[in-house]
This record gives sequence, C-alpha cells and structure tokens, in this order.
Amino acid sequence: MQYLVIAVRAMIGVVFLIAFLSKAAGRARFAAFVESVPAMGVVPTRLAGPAAGAVVTAEGAVCALLIVPSADATVAGLALAAGLLSVFAAAIARTMRRGTGATCRCFGASAAPLGRRHLLRNVLLTAISAAAGLMTLANQAPAPVTATGAILAALAGLVPGTLVTVLDDLAELFGASTAKPIPHSTRAHRIRRPSGRNHASPDQRRGARGGTVFAGPAPHPGRDQATTGARRAAGDEGRRPATLGDRTRRAGG
Repeated sequence: MQYLVIAVRAMIGVVFLIAFLSKAAGRARFAAFVESVPAMGVVPTRLAGPAAGAVVTAEGAVCALLIVPSADATVAGLALAAGLLSVFAAAIARTMRRGTGATCRCFGASAAPLGRRHLLRNVLLTAISAAAGLMTLANQAPAPVTATGAILAALAGLVPGTLVTVLDDLAELFGASTAKPIPHSTRAHRIRRPSGRNHASPDQRRGARGGTVFAGPAPHPGRDQATTGARRAAGDEGRRPATLGDRTRRAGG
C-alpha cells in the first residue's frame, strides 16, 4: 500500500507541476491563462485575474505538499488535488453544456476544445487522489519502505502522469494516423455518369438544326457519289416497267 501511495503522489505531483509551470513560468503564459478563463463561461471577466491567480497558487501548493515526506502533508496534498480536480471537472462539464468552444489550457496552449476526454481525465484523477488520501489515513502504522522500491514506485507514477499532460497531443496524433484517405487509384478510376448533355459534334448539331443529321463520318466526294449512283440505278431498275423481252426471259427461265 505504501508503494501505491508513492506512485500516486508522483503521478498527481507531476501533473500539477506541469500545469503550474505552464501557467506561471512567465508573464505571457499567465496573461494567456487569464484571458482563457472568461471563455469557459464560469467566471465573470472582472474576476478572471483573481480566479487564475487562485488556481495557480493552489496548483503550486499541491506540488509542495506532495513532495514533503509526511503522512499529514500527503493527505493534505491529495485532498487539495482532489478538490481542485473536481472543481475543474465541474467547470468543464458546464462549458460543454454551454457550447462555448473554449480550449483546454490546463497544461499550456492547446487548440483542442474542452470535451469528454478532459472531463473523464479529471474525474479519474479526482478518484485516484481521493482513494490514495483515504489509504494514507487508514494506514496509521505504515511499514518501512526501501529506497529501491520507492524509486521504482515513483517512476511507475511519473510515466502515466506525464502521459496525462500530453493527452491532447496523443489524441491528435492517433486521430490523424487512423484517418483513412481515399486512395488515388479509386479517385482516378471513378466512373463518370452521363450528365445528360448533348455530346454530338458541331457538324451533327448544325445538321440537326438544318434538318439533316449526319450520324457517321463526313461524306467522301468520289466514293459516296459512286455508291449513291449505284443505289439510284438499282432503284430505277426495280421501278422500270417490264418489257416483252423481260417477260419472255422470265417465262423461259
């Protein structure tokens, strides 16, 4: 149980340390955080400065309390962390209901709007902090811990704590990698449906307006005239009245 509490202290401590540094390391960062507070729609604009200052101070206090190797300091730090995280979760939930589109500045500048993953993150961290604080209170006679065990437990807590602070970056990274673009071959071989337009050639369209439609190629002067003459001769032969010689040949045949 002692090693589990050490791991939780390291995880919550690194989360609040990065959050504190991202807001308090420079006037520009703190000013940007102050400007982002009214966008959540929770605190009036005139109280944005004092509210931001209170948040930064509380985050720094959590870090300081969790570093102290004392059961009382651990309980106080975890209780303060759970209280802050629950307030943050309530603010995120209200922002989501209002649909303000405010971005998450928990760990510095971010383009990701506050959403379900931020709410779930804070709820889980609140539960973990509260559980670790209760375990510390229940363990009135803690067993001694070894230095190696304490270091390993702290490392086990630092890894997930660091990952929590880059949650938005990880979500953006894996979200972009899982998107499936349309293959180029599919776009290139897409079947084009007829649009209903007239695809006739200019000669065909002019012929249609003049009363004649040329469905085939342009007429050849010599070849087509000879063919037309042969057809006319055959037609005339069929229409010519039968003579006496013709009737005699038919009777003889």
